[in-house]
Amino acid sequence: MYDTDAIRRDHPIADVAVASGLQLRPTGGRLVAVCPFHGDTRPSLIVYPRTRSYYCFGCGAGGDVLDFVSRLHNTSFKEAAALLQGLRLSMPVKTARPQVSEAIARVDPAMAAPIVEEAVAFYAAALWSQPRVLSYLAARGVGRTTARRHRLGFGVRGLADDLRRQGLDPEVAEQLGLLREGRERFVGRVVIPDLVGGRPTWFTGRRLDDREPRYLNLRLPKPILGLGSATGEAVVVTEGPFDWLTTAGWGFRAVALLGTQLRASTVAVLERFEEVYLALDADDAGREATEELRQRLGDRAIPVQLPAGVADLNGLGCQPDGRQGFTRCLLEASRVARASQRTAA
Repeated sequence: MYDTDAIRRDHPIADVAVASGLQLRPTGGRLVAVCPFHGDTRPSLIVYPRTRSYYCFGCGAGGDVLDFVSRLHNTSFKEAAALLQGLRLSMPVKTARPQVSEAIARVDPAMAAPIVEEAVAFYAAALWSQPRVLSYLAARGVGRTTARRHRLGFGVRGLADDLRRQGLDPEVAEQLGLLREGRERFVGRVVIPDLVGGRPTWFTGRRLDDREPRYLNLRLPKPILGLGSATGEAVVVTEGPFDWLTTAGWGFRAVALLGTQLRASTVAVLERFEEVYLALDADDAGREATEELRQRLGDRAIPVQLPAGVADLNGLGCQPDGRQGFTRCLLEASRVARASQRTAA
């Protein structure tokens, strides 16, 4: 057993990064470096000493010092802890091809990127010949302009053949979770990619019905959805992919946490914004995550109260006056936050 809190405290992530060969450059209260986890051509990895975390805006890698060492040396959590504590582990030599699990696959980013791009392009082209899917999106408040802007797609058969025609490795596609023993896993799902500079780095697929699992993710590190296009000083934080599509379709700068389990890297990334409007689901999990973010982000966190009877932002987006209603919610949240700050001062 390892005292992980002690490891994080005794091994500052900036020191470990420098010892690993990274050249860190200070900017504000953060440190910037070329990311070692993908073909970075300009510094996109940010180290946050205060929260003992890091995040790469290029490939989405992020976490604490244990995650950093684990990724860097392609080791398990236990092995990373041992490396940091200076212990030697008796590790068996792996001669067989490792089994790919449902967890995150360790794939060479240079090999993954063209496959992800081709899959998104293939599914995006298929969407427009699927009236039933377009009707489903419209019913959920997602118009054609939003679908095109965010490169939404629909899983149809034929991706495996398409990848072979493009000379792309089917074994890597299996590691990414696109295929399983030749079966195409995203067939029948709305494909929602995360775009960085217009290029997809990850995606999720949503069933047209509510059977579980409703969502199927690509086996790459789960990002903060939409972060690549969330510029400026303010951002709306949503919970799920369709909440994000709704908010982005209204023209707001928004991101989605893709759940309510908060990581240190998530909080660290949100600290770059001056105003963080928390518009999570109106259920117990959403309220708990909102409160945790409010405590960890301080005054920059602004909780948003959705209208009575509305479960989430996508539900509001399905209403005819949804955008106007949400704008009123934002203005009221801002007013309450500023009044609270004046009282505290």
